[in-house]
Amino acid sequence: MNARDLTLPNVVVPYGYRSMPVLQLAASAEGVCNLIWLVRRSDPECVAMERMLRRVGEVVELDGLGPTQSAEALAPFRPSGIVAFRDDDLMFVAELARRLRLPFHRPEVARNLVDKCTQRRALAAGGLAVPRCWEIPARRDRWFISTLLGDATFPAVLKPRRGSGSRHTFLIESSHELIETLEWLEREPGALEDMVLEEYLPSAPDAQRAPFADYVSVESMLDADGIHHMAVTGRLHQAETFRETGFFIPSTLDDASTPAVLETASAALRALGVEFGCVHTEIKLTPDGPRVLEVNGRLGGGVAEMLTAAAGIDPVRLHLRQAIGERVAPEGPFDCERIGYRLFHQPPLSAERVLGVEGLGEIGATPGVTSVGLHLSPGDPVDGRDGTRSFVFSVVGTCATHAEVLEANWRIYELAHVAYLHRSDEPMEASGRLALVGQ
Repeated sequence: MNARDLTLPNVVVPYGYRSMPVLQLAASAEGVCNLIWLVRRSDPECVAMERMLRRVGEVVELDGLGPTQSAEALAPFRPSGIVAFRDDDLMFVAELARRLRLPFHRPEVARNLVDKCTQRRALAAGGLAVPRCWEIPARRDRWFISTLLGDATFPAVLKPRRGSGSRHTFLIESSHELIETLEWLEREPGALEDMVLEEYLPSAPDAQRAPFADYVSVESMLDADGIHHMAVTGRLHQAETFRETGFFIPSTLDDASTPAVLETASAALRALGVEFGCVHTEIKLTPDGPRVLEVNGRLGGGVAEMLTAAAGIDPVRLHLRQAIGERVAPEGPFDCERIGYRLFHQPPLSAERVLGVEGLGEIGATPGVTSVGLHLSPGDPVDGRDGTRSFVFSVVGTCATHAEVLEANWRIYELAHVAYLHRSDEPMEASGRLALVGQ
């Protein structure tokens, strides 16, 4: 798509660090719409991908422009729709969509979707049971910390008030551990930000004993006809600091458990005022039933690949068609003939730098694997406290049973040999023995 097809509508898409891959999005847009990329040259990712972006669409640079000026820059393209695939883009795109009169999350809804504190308040106001939470501003004094410690209960989860991918997310077992972690964040460059401390939700007994994680996510699309749940995504147990190690569609939820999970997701979306687009709702299975962990106002990471592999349906294509005004959201969850999975090789929490990666060819040659993507190369720094994005490589594939998902995950630690520089300055090689949350 070197030039715009004047017979197709134009859809605006912000691009930047952690965006959906360019060629994946371009393939989904083929025959549906032209892509108008919003970029900021201050983002190194945009500079690195500029030639590719221009090959598959038009590029509009936004450096120094606010929503009003950005809307003026886009006006000549007469866009028919706008979408966003990153949490960081939601607030800006909501304001931009309002000025362009395009369907998207309303600005107040976008704020509920990116701000964990306002989200909790909106969920509670909507009648959902939510964990207790305490706001922790970036600038805090001893009096504030003393007051917080007098009220907070443990165990709890400390996380950024705005953020995704489990970056700087920690399980806190005591007041002493909370103080130590907050002091570390104050010393860490770029880590001083508003945080939230949330009561840790216990797992339902059956979920805690299962070979898979004790939470799922519901992938939904909303339009004028209401809420359409496309799929329920299952999870593997997390590594330390709540890093994801793998997802799969469909989940292992049985027919008896699924309705309550879907209704919890629907109730959360109604409470937050979501009316349009794709959303991703994480739900934990607790002794008191399903409880919302968080709602993200965009398609979940990896969902497109997994749902396409499992059900033959590309949700990105559906999302783009919806953005240009088509009524496309069918009733779900979609029937799946296979299981689609995406797995991550996470480093030990003590790793500081990747020294070498071997065995990816053997993993790629195993049955069912469709792709292996290297994320960190030898010489790259790594820090598990940065969250899920600290993974070394990912594996995407399909299989027939959930037991095979576990086998595929076992293989990526048995066949791959990743050497690290340890924080003690001694090289170490990874194994499958990661500390897992929920085990």
